[in-house]
Amino acid sequence: MPVPRSPEPIDATGPLSDEVYRRLGEAIKSEVLAPGERIRDVEVATWLGVSRTPVREALWRLQQIGLVETSPSRYTRVTAVGDDIQEQTLEFTFYQAGLAMRMAVERMSADELDRAVALVDAMIEASDLGDERIFRAARALYDHVGSCTRNRVFELMMHEAELGVERNLRHTRPVRGTVEERRALLDELRIALLDRDADRAERVVRRQHEMD
Repeated sequence: MPVPRSPEPIDATGPLSDEVYRRLGEAIKSEVLAPGERIRDVEVATWLGVSRTPVREALWRLQQIGLVETSPSRYTRVTAVGDDIQEQTLEFTFYQAGLAMRMAVERMSADELDRAVALVDAMIEASDLGDERIFRAARALYDHVGSCTRNRVFELMMHEAELGVERNLRHTRPVRGTVEERRALLDELRIALLDRDADRAERVVRRQHEMD
């Protein structure tokens, strides 16, 4: 199992399984552990200098978000990402982003709203130029919106799903539609934010997924 040779010491201030989960998840996301690679709990335990118990807990969590698959008493291995999984992940991402937008629009402070509008403007500029900065701008926007939901359950759920989403979309660029179509939707999103129209903002975000 190809793991980094000299891992940083485990931070013992939190649950060991959380740190093992993070380390393994990052290795899978970056493809240090490639699709199909078998993961042996005893090797991970030796690599990180922990017992097998937190490793098994971390592997169970990684299985729940689809990063590994297990056949009892046979193997645990990294899953592959097919076109169907990428499309399902995109669908999940857009619909959760729409839900976050709906909750956040009515709860943002004036300063938070100004920040959201500025991030939409950054997306518009990058999209018009065909600039890949649109991906960073979109990530910044929805990170900001997520923090403005004021919903701890939603934030925890999205945090747990983050590794799976990032790994599944690693080799895709989920920008859809033509420049003109994207501009029309982003302009509409900007207006919805300024009007604090939560219903309209949610619909606009979800329609981004429906563009061909």
